Amino acid sequence: MKKVLLLFIVLISIAYYSHAQAKIDRENEIGQDGIVVFQGEMKIRSTGRKFSFAFAKGDKVLLKCTTEKDKKLKYVCFTNIRGSKLWEQYNPASFTKEINIKEEGVYTLELTAKGMGSRLATINIIRKPGITKDFNTAWMKNNTYKGNEVKYSIDSVVGYKEPVITQDTLKVFDKYLYKNIEMVNYENQILAQMGIHNSQAKPFKLGLNPTKVPKNAKLKGYTYSLSSVMGGKKHWVIADVTVSVGAMFLSPVGAFAAHGAMALIGPQPGNEPIQYFLTDHESDLKVVREIYSPHNTGRKVTNVYKDGVSEVVGLFSGKAKNAVKGTKVHEYNEGELHFNQKGKVTNMLIYSATPPSKELMILANPDYTHAKNVKLKGSAIYYAPVYKNVKAEEKLYQLNTVPVEKTTTKYTRETTYSSIKN
Repeated sequence: MKKVLLLFIVLISIAYYSHAQAKIDRENEIGQDGIVVFQGEMKIRSTGRKFSFAFAKGDKVLLKCTTEKDKKLKYVCFTNIRGSKLWEQYNPASFTKEINIKEEGVYTLELTAKGMGSRLATINIIRKPGITKDFNTAWMKNNTYKGNEVKYSIDSVVGYKEPVITQDTLKVFDKYLYKNIEMVNYENQILAQMGIHNSQAKPFKLGLNPTKVPKNAKLKGYTYSLSSVMGGKKHWVIADVTVSVGAMFLSPVGAFAAHGAMALIGPQPGNEPIQYFLTDHESDLKVVREIYSPHNTGRKVTNVYKDGVSEVVGLFSGKAKNAVKGTKVHEYNEGELHFNQKGKVTNMLIYSATPPSKELMILANPDYTHAKNVKLKGSAIYYAPVYKNVKAEEKLYQLNTVPVEKTTTKYTRETTYSSIKN
């Protein structure tokens, strides 16, 4: 028991001695007359940290700093409130600096770290008093305002002088002019599929022709019509409609939106319809001609005559039948085409605010033995503004003024920083 008690007393003595020695070391470091203004650990980043305190004339300020693991700071400086530097240092890991204060005021210690990380720094700011021992290091900002009378002059309006008259020529909008430009005009026959020829299909370009566009004109719309009748001296199903369509839309902002469209598609009586495809690929013409040829094995000379009528092949027999069917290996079909629109129509009228979605229209005769008389017309409607010059009279009235003296108060602000006196 005595041994345990003795060991406990020894341990207490060692702890007391360590604490006392640390206190002595701090007092030696700071000095008996040193007053701790700030002491602590702070994280210093690249945005910097500032410590501002008031000091009296004749004070000495001891600045001490060490960083964790001796990591270097970027910059350290000590300035007065006006920004004048009393001391600075680059790339320190630690520093001890004593600075003499020559005039009372507010002073700032600023520390900045390198890069995006932070530095843990132990900072001591110690005041060693000069003449004034008791001094409050806290500080405040003082604003004072002073008013001064200021005299100034303004112009007061008392009337008008005689006007200055000038003549101007102005360009003003008058009206829109419309023009119907023909892009395609076809009137002929497309032969039936039987026979020794390759005219079961024909291509027509519906796109705009830049050489026909009027100068400074804008597209109002595009219209095209297609009509088909059996071969012979029958009446045409529809007349020339494209020329008169422009009269239906007189205003460039009326009737249809930018992508609006109107379509009139007629019935399909008898065997009059014509087949059409809209495409951008001229190579599609060959495929269409093969599809509508009696030698295309994929078609087997069926599916083109009207429902309820026997296969044309039935009109033949033996070797003649085989000759009609042909012996080609490749079977052409619509899956090899690039069209985005197709149909069988007798009458069709399209009006759109934009050109056709595809520039090429391929017409094919779906009838096996009868030629089709076809009319295809396409035209673009353009409009252009017309302006006229008008004479305008401009009058400029200049003012008659007299100076008038006035007085006002101008305030100026003065800012000072000082210690909070005890």
